[in-house]
Amino acid sequence: MRENNAMPLWIQNILVIALVAACVVAVGRQLVGTLRLKRGAKLGSCCAKGCESQPTPSASTERVVFIPSSSLRVRK
Repeated sequence: MRENNAMPLWIQNILVIALVAACVVAVGRQLVGTLRLKRGAKLGSCCAKGCESQPTPSASTERVVFIPSSSLRVRK
């Protein structure tokens, strides 16, 4: 039996097809932008370490110096 509140099957199919088509169009636009080497390309813009919102300048990083414990002296 079919309930009165149920959505017809053909509407469900159209909604699913429309969502899939929208996703394919969105990915396709990004792919075309990447292949054309646009500045705002999204696909392939991440490196193996992940995506950063803004690259950090290397001059502002804190310098860490390693001193071996054998070179330390005890003060009296």
